[in-house]
Amino acid sequence: MAWHKVFIAFLVFPISVSSQSQNQFQTVFKSPAKGQSETEPTFQFHHPIKRAAVVGAGPSGLQATAWLLEHNFTVRLFDRAPHPGGNWQYSEERPVRESYPDRPPGDYYAAIPPQIPTSRYYNEGDDGLTLDFRWREHWRPRPVWYNLFTNSPKVSTELPDVPYGPEVPWVLDRDTIQRHVRSYASHHCLNSNDYCPSKATPSAPPVTSYSTRVERVEKDEESHTWVLTLRRLEWLRESNRILEEWWTETFDAVFLAPGPWASTHVPNIAGLVDWSKAKVGEHYSAYHSHTYRHPERYAGKSVLIVGSSVSASEIARDISPYTDRLIASVRPPKELTIRRKLSLSRFPNATEIVPEIAFFEPLKTHTNGIRNGKIYLINGTVLQGIDEIIFATGYRSSPLYPHNLTTRTPADTLWTGHWAQDPTIAYSVGRTWTLGRYQAYGIAKVWAGKAQLPPLDQTEDGETKPPSMEWFGEDIFRRYITWLNDASLKYGGRFVEAPPIENLEALKYYSVVHFLTANITALEDIGLSSISMGSLKNKDPWNALVDEDDDW
Repeated sequence: MAWHKVFIAFLVFPISVSSQSQNQFQTVFKSPAKGQSETEPTFQFHHPIKRAAVVGAGPSGLQATAWLLEHNFTVRLFDRAPHPGGNWQYSEERPVRESYPDRPPGDYYAAIPPQIPTSRYYNEGDDGLTLDFRWREHWRPRPVWYNLFTNSPKVSTELPDVPYGPEVPWVLDRDTIQRHVRSYASHHCLNSNDYCPSKATPSAPPVTSYSTRVERVEKDEESHTWVLTLRRLEWLRESNRILEEWWTETFDAVFLAPGPWASTHVPNIAGLVDWSKAKVGEHYSAYHSHTYRHPERYAGKSVLIVGSSVSASEIARDISPYTDRLIASVRPPKELTIRRKLSLSRFPNATEIVPEIAFFEPLKTHTNGIRNGKIYLINGTVLQGIDEIIFATGYRSSPLYPHNLTTRTPADTLWTGHWAQDPTIAYSVGRTWTLGRYQAYGIAKVWAGKAQLPPLDQTEDGETKPPSMEWFGEDIFRRYITWLNDASLKYGGRFVEAPPIENLEALKYYSVVHFLTANITALEDIGLSSISMGSLKNKDPWNALVDEDDDW
């Protein structure tokens, strides 16, 4: 699964300077749009930002919360899971079954009650649902399996303030990363068992609210504030009931970091809906990879993996020693990216690579599994004798705002993460482990009135546009650092330092061992330095190791 982009670990040094009296300016974006004068601002805050919401308690959201608290905002951190960790929170619990056919975009969040606030108790079997189903549907256990390891070294997979010890291996397992992220949360009093009253307003609610889903984010145009509709579940074990609570909270600004793996994607293949009903006992024979946990259950079975991205190849490696037959259905990619090259190179030698599936022949019964069924490939070949199918076909974002968004972030998102149309909302951009600390600091500075957003780039035809945020090579990082430090000189704050050379050298070594020797790519292709190593050849290198889309 592709949650790690190979890059450099960056350090933030706690150096501050004496500044002029704080200028709580309202203009955050002075670059003129087309037709505007140099002195005409593009955007102004309606009022000073004091209350901020952070959605998502993964590495990105935790870092944003820590920096906002340091800048004396009243902050609320929401996450649907019962603990921090984001997608690195391992659990033996499995997500509820994915939808067949694929769930339409936007059809993801719960129906909001007509009256809010409200609460309700659920007993076992109410509305035909078990308490276990309600609980798992609410927090959605993460798609992390037991034997998962990173595909980037610890030097570029580390949060500030809680460095790994020297005894920690070069390549990290999921348990080590999970403890690391939770250590960062505890260091900043953001863990699920921490009580953290706001520094700015001690009487405010605690900072964290876990087991809480943000069901809607709306802008109140009259008050120029953000209204979040919230739904929290608490499993009351003694009475064996679940308490559901709905309420709203209002904020001056919102940082969205819910992660891109909010909704599973299953392909639209003829006959798949019929096959999705097949079971052996209580276990479905075809299912999405987000439920995968252990390889032992595949002993002696014939398994078909559909997909060729990171989850597909890594699960194949995990189950290969156990399976009797292992097949991977690979669809030709739209573009042979570094991610795809790496994933294809990672399939074990025992894997039979076959073309994509044309259709599934209807089954005679749904109670005896799929072993007697026929799978027709686009080249006319027929597969039979398959015991289980794992659809490693990726995920789709379910955006909170704007609600009609079809991409991870709006197209006009600035490279700082702010939305150009309204910088009171910001999105997690870039790789969390390396850019996250810089982005979080920059967002806090802008909202606190201690930095102005950087100017837009001028295009050849005279238009203005944000700098590209798809890839943060060395040049963009230097630009980001310069912007942060320039703001600190003018308005006060910490300086940040350039990437340490020893981390760069360690990453080069890792890349040589794990990439170049496999003839996958060159150093310049993974963006170690877009200044010193030439231009990038990959059009979308950010996605090289970070995401799985529907190009499976």
